[in-house]
Amino acid sequence: MIEEHKTWQSMNLSAIEQRLAWLQQQPDKVIFCKESGVHYVAVTKERSHIKLSLVEKVNRQTDLLQSIFDLNNPLHLVSEYTQAMMLGLVWQSQPQRIYIAGFGGGRVPLVLHHYLPDTIIECADIDPIAIEAAKKCFGVQFDDRLTVKMHDGREYLEQQKSDTQYDIIMIDVAFGNGYFPHRLSTKEFYKICEKHLSSEGVVLANLLHRDEFYAEKITTFQSVFSQVCVCVCQESNSILIGSNSKILEKDEIVAKAKYLQDSHQFSFPLTDRALEIKVGRELAEAVPTLDKAQIFHDDSPPAGYFDCWLF
Repeated sequence: MIEEHKTWQSMNLSAIEQRLAWLQQQPDKVIFCKESGVHYVAVTKERSHIKLSLVEKVNRQTDLLQSIFDLNNPLHLVSEYTQAMMLGLVWQSQPQRIYIAGFGGGRVPLVLHHYLPDTIIECADIDPIAIEAAKKCFGVQFDDRLTVKMHDGREYLEQQKSDTQYDIIMIDVAFGNGYFPHRLSTKEFYKICEKHLSSEGVVLANLLHRDEFYAEKITTFQSVFSQVCVCVCQESNSILIGSNSKILEKDEIVAKAKYLQDSHQFSFPLTDRALEIKVGRELAEAVPTLDKAQIFHDDSPPAGYFDCWLF
């Protein structure tokens, strides 16, 4: 089985490189740009880096980065927050089924699809233009194991059969300006995630350090999951990690990440991301306002949450 996986992975990497070969010949420029709602979805080549950004129609000088990858190493996760999302494998190293709300350039789905040849990965996203850009410029190809539905991330999960369970659920739904939908940040939503989570499963959610409601979102997460860790990346993102399975100590998390790093031979430093995790007392010290933060509910968004020109 191991040899079969290695053979498939070698063929898959070759196929990804073939789909990206046309980009190698392109000069540094915008290579894709289409209108999508209040934004333009733009893909730019800058030497070996391919970037997918949202450009605001009212301010075309904006460059709200959504996804980035290196043409010379398409399986390398450049962004630290995408590396941190892979920490879900610490809790579920051989997941049978993964759900990802939010697709963007499809970096994490593509990498998971490559390293986990037996895993089904279901994604949901509301932006068909971003999905088109991912297929054209990011080497993504859908098959019976990697699918994306044009659907709201919460509604997709709500509409699954009651016995549908995922080993890993990832929430990465945000506009480039840092707005994260309220209905994907509430206790009710995380209870839906819990309902569709396997007994040893894990939920990961992306948010920004500068989020005005940073503490509230962590507190809300803690109201549903018995163990909550936060990976505080050097960049602007934090990844919430929640599980109701066996509590893992920090040294165990790091050891498991190192094992995954070595066994899969990831080119990105998963162990470094594990070292950035705050758990227990470390988390309480890092976010001292947690004990005073309110829990988000569907019917009571906090004042100021929607104070953004986009809405």
